[in-house]
Amino acid sequence: MSAHRLIGLSAGIAGAVGVATLAVGAHAVTGANLDVAGNILLFHAAALLALANADGQRLRSLSALLFVAGCLMFSGDLIFKAAMARSLFPLAAPSGGIALMLGWLVIAVGAFLPRRP
Repeated sequence: MSAHRLIGLSAGIAGAVGVATLAVGAHAVTGANLDVAGNILLFHAAALLALANADGQRLRSLSALLFVAGCLMFSGDLIFKAAMARSLFPLAAPSGGIALMLGWLVIAVGAFLPRRP
C-alpha cells in the first residue's frame, strides 16, 4: 500500500473514532476526558488527510507516523482509562502528546526544505 493511501486510511479511521469518542463522551461517559481524546483525533485526522494529499512533502511519512503514534498513545490512553479505569502504560498520554508535537515540528522543518521536482 502506498504512503498516500496508508496515511489517508489513518485519517479516516482517526476521524471516525474521533466522532465516536465525542459521542460517547457526550451521551454515555461524561467527565472522562473523552472530549479531549475525540478532539485530538479529529484535529489530527484533518492533518493526516492533508498529508495524504500533499505532494512533495519530504517529511510527510515521518510526520504522519508521529501523528498516528501520538493519537494512539494520547487518545488511546484517555479512552482506555474511561473504559478500563487504568492507563495503557505509564506515561502513555504524555508520550503521545510529545509525538504529536514532534509531528507538527517535522512539518515545520519540512516547509523549509527544498521541494523535490
